Amino acid sequence: MQIHIRTIVLLVLGLSVASGVIFFAKDQSGISGPLPLQGTPLENQARYAELSTTSQQTSAAPAFSVEKLNLPILVYHIVRPSYPGDSRAVRAIALTPETFGAEMKYLRTAGYHVVHFGDLEAYFKTGAPLPPKPIILSFDDGWSDQFAYAFPILKAYGYTATFFVFTNAIGHRGFLSWNELRQLLAAGMTIGDHTRSHPYLTGISSSTVLWNEIDGSKKLLEKQLGVSINEFAYPFGAYNTAIQTLVKKAGYASARGDYFSGEQTANRLYDLSAMNAPTTTALFEKKF
Repeated sequence: MQIHIRTIVLLVLGLSVASGVIFFAKDQSGISGPLPLQGTPLENQARYAELSTTSQQTSAAPAFSVEKLNLPILVYHIVRPSYPGDSRAVRAIALTPETFGAEMKYLRTAGYHVVHFGDLEAYFKTGAPLPPKPIILSFDDGWSDQFAYAFPILKAYGYTATFFVFTNAIGHRGFLSWNELRQLLAAGMTIGDHTRSHPYLTGISSSTVLWNEIDGSKKLLEKQLGVSINEFAYPFGAYNTAIQTLVKKAGYASARGDYFSGEQTANRLYDLSAMNAPTTTALFEKKF
C-alpha cells in the first residue's frame, strides 16, 4: 500500500543537521526505522561493512562473460565551507567546495571519465562498452549543501552524479527540496533511493516496515519526480541476503554496498563496492 506522507516528525538525536548525523524520522502511518547512534557515521559504516562481509551471499553471475571491472564509486556526504564548530565526525566526511573542485579537476587531468550506475549495469549485463578509466560519483542523504556547493561544480566540469536521498527528509530544513531534486534531474543528474528514514535495515524485524523503507520510498520518489528510480544505497552500509532479495524484488537494477575497494564484479550488482571520498586533495591524489 502506498503511503502518502502528510507530516513528519524529525527528532534530533544529540546533534544538529550540520553535524552530518542522520535523524530518526516517523510519518503519520506510524512506520519508522530504528536509528542507534553508537559511534560516528564513519565508525558505524566501518562496523556494518565488516559485519556484512560475513553474512552476504552473492547472486548467480549473469551469462555474459565479463566478471570484474576496476571502477571506483566515490561517496560524498557534506560539501560546504568549514565551520569553526565542526565536530571531528563532520570533518571526517566533509569537503570544502575548493577541495571538491580540486578533486573534480584532478579526475579530468588524470584521464578519468565519469559514468552512471546504469552504464556499469549495462556493462555487466550486455557488455556495453565503457570509456577508459570510468568512475562513478555519488552523494548520500540529500543535504541541501550538495545542491548549493557541489552541483555548480559538477555542472562546470560536465560531470554527472547520483544523489541518494531518504524521502522523509525531503523539503525539510537542511535537506534537498522536491524542486531541487527536479532541477538535478533536468541537469542530467540521477536520483537514487536511500530508504524512507535512513535506518539500519538489518535492525528492522517487521517485514512491513522493511518493505516500506525499500519499496515505499521508491514509489514515492517515482510519483513525485516522474522517473524510474533504479539505484539503491544501503544506509550505513548495513544489509544482508534477505535485504538484498527485497531490493531486487522492488525492481532496483543495482545497489551500492560496502565501503571498500574500487573493483566491481558481475555477481555483486546488489552490493557494489564503494569508498568515501578522501577529504583532502593530497589523499585523493594518492588514492587515484
